[in-house]
Parts: sequence; C-alpha cells; structure tokens
Amino acid sequence: MKVFTERVMSQLAALCLVFVSSAAVAVSEEKEIERGAKEHQKIVSQFGVYPDEQLSTYIDRVGQRLAKESSRPNLKYTFTVLNDDMINAFALPGGFIYITRGMLMHLNSESELAAVLGHEIAHVTEKHALKRETRSKLQNIASIGAAFLTGQPGVAELGQVLGGVLITGYSREFELEADEVGAQVMAKAGYAPDAMLKTIDILKNKDRVEIQHAKLEKREPRVYHGFLSSHPDNDTRYREAIKASDALLAEYSEFIRVDEFLEQLNGMAYGPSRQTGVLRRQSFMHPRLGLKLSIPAGWRQKQQRRGVQFVSQDGSAVFNLSTLKLKRGLDLAKAAKEQMGFQIREGKALTIGGMPAYLGIADRVDTPFGTRPSRLVLLADQRKGILYVGLGAGQFDLKRIAADGDFIKIIFSMERMARDDFQDAKPLKVQVVRAESGTTFESLAAASDLPNYALDQLRVINGLYPKGQPEPGQLIKIID
Repeated sequence: MKVFTERVMSQLAALCLVFVSSAAVAVSEEKEIERGAKEHQKIVSQFGVYPDEQLSTYIDRVGQRLAKESSRPNLKYTFTVLNDDMINAFALPGGFIYITRGMLMHLNSESELAAVLGHEIAHVTEKHALKRETRSKLQNIASIGAAFLTGQPGVAELGQVLGGVLITGYSREFELEADEVGAQVMAKAGYAPDAMLKTIDILKNKDRVEIQHAKLEKREPRVYHGFLSSHPDNDTRYREAIKASDALLAEYSEFIRVDEFLEQLNGMAYGPSRQTGVLRRQSFMHPRLGLKLSIPAGWRQKQQRRGVQFVSQDGSAVFNLSTLKLKRGLDLAKAAKEQMGFQIREGKALTIGGMPAYLGIADRVDTPFGTRPSRLVLLADQRKGILYVGLGAGQFDLKRIAADGDFIKIIFSMERMARDDFQDAKPLKVQVVRAESGTTFESLAAASDLPNYALDQLRVINGLYPKGQPEPGQLIKIID
C-alpha cells in the first residue's frame, strides 16, 4: 500500500507541474482583465490612492513607455500609486500595476523607478499570478489525493489563492524571470538595466537594516518579499541575466533622470496616513480628534485602517486606541462592565487631561497575542462627544501586565491639543534638498523628527547605506 501511495502521489505531483503553464495560459485575456479589475477595486479600497495627480501622471508616463516595449504591448496597463508607507510593488493579472509611496521613497532616479515597474510588467506578461494560482490549486489536488490515500484530515484545505499571491512575493524562479524579462523591457525603452541591480541592492539593504533592528528589538523582521533569500549575494545568476540585457539598450538614449524623479517626490507624505495621526519623535497628535499623547522611546505607530496602534520596540506589547460616540450622561464604570462586557479589577474613576476617565484592568480580552489581561482606560471628551477606549496588552502576560508602567505613562499623557499643537501636527514629509559642503547624514539625523533609527533610514532612502555621505551639490531626501 505504501509503494502504491508513493507512486500515485508522484504521478499527481508530476501532473501538477505539467499543467501549470498550460492551465495559466488557458485563461483568456478577457477573463484575465476581468479578474484583475475585480481585485483592483479591493486593492484601492484597502490602501487608497495617493492624492497627487502630478506624481500619478509621471508614474503612468514611465510605466506606459515600458509597457509599449513588453511582449504584450496591446494590453491596457493601469499604474496606481497607493497611499501606503510600506515598501511594496505588485501586479494583478490583466495589467493592473501598483507601487506604494513607501517604495517610491526608497528610489533615487527614474531608471530605478523603471526597474520596479519593469519587474512588475514582467509578472503580468509572464502571467506569474495565474501560474502560481494554478500551481497552488493543482498541488491542492495532490493534497486531496494524499488525504484520500493516507486518511490524514485537514490536508485538503484550500484558502483564497489569488489574493495571497498578489501582494506577497513569488517563488525565486518567478522573481528571477521577472528580473530578466524586466531588464529586457527596460533596455528596449532606453533605461540602463544596471538600475535594476541598484534597486535590488537598495531593497536588500533595507532588509538588512530591518533584520538588524529586529534583532536589537528581539522581534521578527518585516522584510520585502524575502529579497535577501531570492537574490543572495553569492548567486550571480540574476546579475548575469540583467547584464545580458545591456546589448538591447537603445542607442545611448539612456534615461536616468535623477533630478526630475526626486523633484516628483518633494513634499510626499512620510509614514502612516495623516488620517491616523502624526508621530514626531515620541509625540503623537491627532488633529481630527484634537487629542495628543506621548509614547515611550523606541515605540512606533503601526498603520491601522481604524483606530491607532502603538507597538513596543521588541513587539511584545501593544496599545490600541479607538473611539466611540459619547452618549450624554454616560457612566463610564457601568459602560465598561455592562455595555462593553469587560471583567474589571482595580477599577477607579479619575480625571485625565481635564477629562472624566475610568481606569482599570480588564481580564480575558481578545488581543493580537490571544486572550490576555489588558490595561483599560475610558476617556470622555464631552466637548467633542468622543469616548476614547484604550487597551494595552503584552505577549507574555498571564495575570500581571509586564508593560503596565508604559501603558500608564501613555494614558496619563493623554490631553486635548492646544492651538499651537495644531501648527505642529503637520505630517512628516519628504523634502528634496541639495547637500552643502559639510553636510553629513549624522547631522541630518540629529535634526530629524524621525522617531527611531534616523541615521540608518536617511542612508537607506538615499541609496548610501551603510556608510555613504552626500556629495556637495547632490540632491538628497530628508524627512522633515
């Protein structure tokens, strides 16, 4: 039975590999576009489009120039800048291509932009999303066979495939193919393929910095599509494939355009959307709500569609702040226990920032770490009719809350914004400036309002990590 099972499983696996490409190609272009358009609405709804028409027009112009040189020039390509600070670029089937403002901030020339867009165009022309979806589904067929033959439950479960492959990375095989095909498209459009190598190095350096910071903070790193594993330094294949495209470069009509590209980024928002508040060093201000507070050194704000979340340096503690409409005459203690259903201990009424508040520990709260005890605060802004609900929890808390001292500091720093605070609550932005004689990243970092690791961040976004310095007269990006 074991030999029979292994033979059947081997045949199923072989069938998966044989049918991957043909099944993907079998999807008509009309269906491909239809599927992409459907997912496009979800992407735009989730991330939002960055509201800069001039930048969007510029990105589209570069993208269309590249698309004309691709193997599918008649496909209608749509290029969208997403209002998200994460480093990302991805493509949907049917020619829908996305780049985040977080990715743009890490590029330093039009040719580097072309490298990113060319890579994503290649994912479209080679139908990588459809092939990966097909491969996942066919592998699931093999899993169904395995479940039937071995009697193991749960093996045949299949999740939503397409949505998962669009934003996360592809296999190393597909990524290297996109590098090669993208480099060819770049060269035909007049962009030096070397820019793709530079862009890959920038993303790898960003991952290196993130891994280094994560190690210091004792947390898991948040890396971009696993670039260090898909493009290891000791593997020269992707470099050789990209270099081979040099022969296709149009007659020295090479487009680099450093200044023009950087000028497009001048004034671009940095960090989470202003809708979720502004963090300058350790001071957080939310102009729409009129609330400000302070977070501990090393903590960071995490992008949230609703409410605000602050995360400790090592990721083991979080503080969530959300809002509800305040009902007139609301009894905060009663609301916490009866209406919100919290099991409260050590509860007490008090005043914080001139506003009525209720403070306590809520047991058995659903948190990002599972069910945990949480530090709770309810804060009533009667002028604005807003009820703030703050919850702080730790990854390893059972009865005692390890980060309670930090949560208490956050809570007791909460107060209404004063008139001058609204002037200071402008979001951080990318500023493009010319370096002067004596300008160093150390001096720029010391003057920066970046909350953490300013020196590393400035070097990475300018493509000069780990030890580079700006040349006098060079255009560089700072965060102000």
